[in-house]
Amino acid sequence: MKFFQKENEVKLNKAEYDENAFSIVQKADILTLKDFETLQSLIPELKETFVKSQVFRTRTEMEVSVLNAVKFPTSASKYWQSVREQNVMFQELVILSYEYRKNLVEIKILKRDMEKMTDNLKKELKQIEIEKKTFILRHQEKTAKDRIRELKMWSEIKEREAQNMSNEELSDVDNHQLVSYTRRWINQSIEMGMNGSIAERQNLLGQLRSGIITCIERGIIENVISVYANHIQKKIREEYGIPKPKSH
Repeated sequence: MKFFQKENEVKLNKAEYDENAFSIVQKADILTLKDFETLQSLIPELKETFVKSQVFRTRTEMEVSVLNAVKFPTSASKYWQSVREQNVMFQELVILSYEYRKNLVEIKILKRDMEKMTDNLKKELKQIEIEKKTFILRHQEKTAKDRIRELKMWSEIKEREAQNMSNEELSDVDNHQLVSYTRRWINQSIEMGMNGSIAERQNLLGQLRSGIITCIERGIIENVISVYANHIQKKIREEYGIPKPKSH
């Protein structure tokens, strides 16, 4: 899984990669002269595009889209979702590492086999496969680098959210879920209103009712609803017969 240990025979620096990428298109003779001239004029831009192009999620996408406040309303829910996301990203990095190593060996085999060939057309086919796999190596390296970037960002998010969590919440994913899920269902109910389909509303209502009833039974309902505006708390109390807490 060591992408930094390259085989000399297949390692490409960026300049070599750029030249190979465009010469491959040229050798294929797949474009008209006019189209290839257009491509040539775009070469500087396309080189920059390869370097700048996004592979995985940006920090904004992670914070706003994945960990949105409706579905992940607590620090604990954000933390544990980050754990899941980070774990998947690392697993994919390991799988990519196997594929990268496999690709390196396959290139060696192709080169070895090509040296033994006498048929020029078959040798040409082998060379095309070598070029293709070498091109794939470059993209695998770019993908691996971006996976590291996202792994690091999930780590930063986990560290931030952990500061607002109890030791109990940090020790076991199940210890936060009743509060987090119930708030999530309250949020979704507020957002949906009467706009969802009958099936969607019934499904959400069933989850919300189960969550609130369980919170009442465990004596944590005040913790759950205390973050909401007074009119929302009032509606939940009336709906489920929850008395106001006694003032001290």
